Amino acid sequence: MPIPNGVEKYLKLVEHDLRLLDLLTKERSDDLATENFTDWQATLLFYMACIYLKAVCLTFGEDIQDHFSLRQQINARKELAAISAPYRHLEEASRDARYEGRTFDRQYLLERLLPKFLAVRDCAVSLLERGGIKNVPRVDPTLYLLRNA
Repeated sequence: MPIPNGVEKYLKLVEHDLRLLDLLTKERSDDLATENFTDWQATLLFYMACIYLKAVCLTFGEDIQDHFSLRQQINARKELAAISAPYRHLEEASRDARYEGRTFDRQYLLERLLPKFLAVRDCAVSLLERGGIKNVPRVDPTLYLLRNA
């Protein structure tokens, strides 16, 4: 089976977002040392989960362009049923961060959001590999989220 167009682009975007998480969690200059970027850390966990699933949907023949359509696919496909709740929680945390300015306790990121991201990632990677995609990156934000903990 040929690799659907766009899958490679999405997988590179997941790696790009992980590099941004790296940047956000590195030691910062004094003028930014007290700035809380946990809102964007939570948002990046959601974006990476979303992008993984957009790549999966391409293997189903669905080119997803918005969050509503992605949620429909997650709810309609038995292959994605197990990650429906974790994905929804990531999306809600991201929405709270982006639109309400919510920041997160480091423990919340590590104990509540990270396991949900990992569940979505593992499901997506498994489906992509079963779909014939080779060398799927299994990004792991754990070390970045542990910085400065």
